[in-house]
Amino acid sequence: MPFKARFSALLALASCSAACLLQEPARAAGDEPVAAELASLSTLSIEELLRTEVSSVLKHPSELAQAPAATTVLRREDIQRLGATTLPDLLRTVPGLHVAQIDGNKWGVSARGFNGFFGGKLLVLIDGRSIYNSIYSGVFWDAYDIALDDIARIEVVRGPGAALWGANAVNGVINIVTRSAHETQGGQATLAVGNVEKGMANVRWGSTTEDGGAWRLYARSRSRDDHQSLTGSGAGDTWRADRIGFRADSAAGSDTWMINGEAYQGHSGGAPYPLSTANDISGQHLLGRLSRRLGDGSQLQVQSYVDHSWRREPSSGAVLEETVADVDLQHTVNLNPAHRLVWGGGWRQYRFDSVSSAKLSFSPVSSQRTVTNLFVQDEWTVIPETLQIIAGAKLERVPDHGSEWQPNLRAVWNAAAGHTLWAGTARAVRSPNQVDTAIRFNGPGVGPLPAVGNPAFRPERLRSLEAGWRAQLTPNLSSDVSVYQNHYKDLQTIEFDGASSMMYFNNAQGRTRGLEWALDWQAAAHWQLRGGFTLYREALDYSSRPVGPALISFQGGFPREQLFIRSLWDLSRNQRLDLTWRGVGPMDQRGVAGYGTFDLRWTRRLDRRSEVSLIGRNLLGPKHREFGDQPFFQETVLRRELSVVLSWGF
Repeated sequence: MPFKARFSALLALASCSAACLLQEPARAAGDEPVAAELASLSTLSIEELLRTEVSSVLKHPSELAQAPAATTVLRREDIQRLGATTLPDLLRTVPGLHVAQIDGNKWGVSARGFNGFFGGKLLVLIDGRSIYNSIYSGVFWDAYDIALDDIARIEVVRGPGAALWGANAVNGVINIVTRSAHETQGGQATLAVGNVEKGMANVRWGSTTEDGGAWRLYARSRSRDDHQSLTGSGAGDTWRADRIGFRADSAAGSDTWMINGEAYQGHSGGAPYPLSTANDISGQHLLGRLSRRLGDGSQLQVQSYVDHSWRREPSSGAVLEETVADVDLQHTVNLNPAHRLVWGGGWRQYRFDSVSSAKLSFSPVSSQRTVTNLFVQDEWTVIPETLQIIAGAKLERVPDHGSEWQPNLRAVWNAAAGHTLWAGTARAVRSPNQVDTAIRFNGPGVGPLPAVGNPAFRPERLRSLEAGWRAQLTPNLSSDVSVYQNHYKDLQTIEFDGASSMMYFNNAQGRTRGLEWALDWQAAAHWQLRGGFTLYREALDYSSRPVGPALISFQGGFPREQLFIRSLWDLSRNQRLDLTWRGVGPMDQRGVAGYGTFDLRWTRRLDRRSEVSLIGRNLLGPKHREFGDQPFFQETVLRRELSVVLSWGF
């Protein structure tokens, strides 16, 4: 459908929605249970928000108020009201994170510094399945277009999490927890159309089994238009993604299990300069988890998955393919009233295969590496309901680099009713990837010389100190502040020999420090205001002076200041209006100016299981780009987005 036709249809739908607004029907008595189920975030008390469950900090469920780390949880209600259209967009209002859209299907997402498409210091999980890839230690976000309504919550833990989650959980962990099949019974269909969102359709059906189990099937397809190049022409960065999948959960009991799987395919467009970044993509995964409550009251969990991904660059024929097999075991036991012990181990195998082109190749073209680990964590309640100390470590064996010891020590002090202080120190590493050690790139993008991987590249290392204060200041006001200082060594540098190539080395070190603050205020019974502020400073330098031209990777890739303010307002029992203003400071070293922009979501519930939403993104301020000076990619300017979403249950 041409743009003008799509936009006319959009305005027509918006006009119809506005007309409905003026003629709101009375609520039927039978709708009351559904109204309670769909209660908005702004009706939840501040105390209830602080009791939100989080499991990524200690690897077992605990309350957010007692988390001994800088932690943000996006609940399902919050996810619905953000007006996000992609998974990275959901993370824009998390203090301490920086989300930068590079083009129409590529993002840089990082915590506490070092952002970029190839940034690799943030571990991302979906239901405990790592979607980190060993090609460049990051996430191909275009491969994870999951339905936002199927997400139960997103747990964001800033700071090192390697003692529990292993290498690459350097600056943070994001765990995306999907909803149980018991929560998605019946049918649901969602359609969206807009000026950038050319079309999105999502269909889901769930049911139960005779033994009390539950399952769901789903299919999803979307197509997004391109953004603009700096010259104002189309950037060619369209995005198409199709996927099908399932999830099944057992009935509640001492033994429970879950299994899910998915297959996807798509095309991620990209500009031809300086190197074609268009990719055909596909992949599949299968995950299973078994939990058993033992006779002594302890909990045993075994999880395993297989994940396969494939990417091909049509213009050159280069192919990147990875298969990951993983088995993880965890045992949680209460040794006595004062000690809870969590221990376990894991085995993971990465299989990498590639097809070379004249521009891009890897040496060797195929490789296989196996990572094994053991971890233990003790939670010691020193003073009941007042002081707790958490100590743990993970021993991880990384191929070609021996064993890495990644310890963690934390304390939580409930200083007064509603006031929690915490502090921690930890060590973490980022393992070398295929780009670090094996890439051979002969095209333009970084400079006139080819890029060559360094087989001797070593892990990057972090030592961290952090502390925080989480408080319910009044029944309607809460505050969450954290500060940190990180010390890095063996950071990645790119050094030129001046004649034949450029190569990756571990020739940088430095320090970063920052402050993260979140504030929640229940301004009225049906109105909540939320805000967040991020302050970041970095000081990086070379460990030894390079012989020739060189640069420190990802330096200057994180804004010094970020700010957001959100308003969540229930206009009536059937209508919501949610507004978000976001401000991002400049990144001078990347040539990116600071910007402020505005997002909107208006929703009207049509009946007990159907609703229509009007979503606007990047609505105010000048058109802007969010990242710059990124090797291999053309810089794009984000368009203003307007879309209509219709969702109904059956």
